[in-house]
Amino acid sequence: MFPKGSRLVVVVLIVIGVIAWSSLFVVKETEQVVVTQLGRPVGEPITQAGLHFKLPLIQKANFFEKRVLKWDGNPNQIPTKDKKYIWVDSTARWRIKDPLLFLMRVGNVPTALSRLDGIIDAVVRDHVSNNFLEELVRSEGWEDAKAKLLEAGVQEFQLLLESVEGTETGETLFAPVIKGREKITREMVADASRLVPEFGIELLDIRIKRISHVPPAKPEACKTVDRSKRL
Repeated sequence: MFPKGSRLVVVVLIVIGVIAWSSLFVVKETEQVVVTQLGRPVGEPITQAGLHFKLPLIQKANFFEKRVLKWDGNPNQIPTKDKKYIWVDSTARWRIKDPLLFLMRVGNVPTALSRLDGIIDAVVRDHVSNNFLEELVRSEGWEDAKAKLLEAGVQEFQLLLESVEGTETGETLFAPVIKGREKITREMVADASRLVPEFGIELLDIRIKRISHVPPAKPEACKTVDRSKRL
């Protein structure tokens, strides 16, 4: 059995060790930290990796990602400027630029993704609705690529153009590209980027992963009504 004095010393050392351990935290290269005291931010955000200190019990280290994060939207059915309904599946990349503002305005990544849902979905919908289908599916270099394929005499491409000439698909292929998908997505980023800084977020890009036609609705079958003949 330890003497009472020795046991007291052991208890004190354990308490001191726990307090000292709770006052230390490690920040990785991929992390940034905001220290809060009783819920309020204290000092500047910590962005340098290494061992850092905080007051035990009353201060908390809030960790946030420094790496680029991904946002994936749900496919939306949107009409284009030429009244063609399409499914649009988009994605975006973003990062936490100001961790202090991010903590105060959104608090965590799931809430930030929810905010981005409303912002990016609305911007994508606006730009799809204000552009023709051919602008959304073709790139800025389409005209040059088409000319080079024709000049090189690529038989398959020539046959394709001949097969769709005079059809709706042909109109899409032959129509000149004014913007193209890349320019439209850059405009999307510019518009959305004006709305996200207040959340401590930087939007890096928006990409359209997939565009597909909405199948035309089948007309309802006419209902036949049996009528009894008058006697």
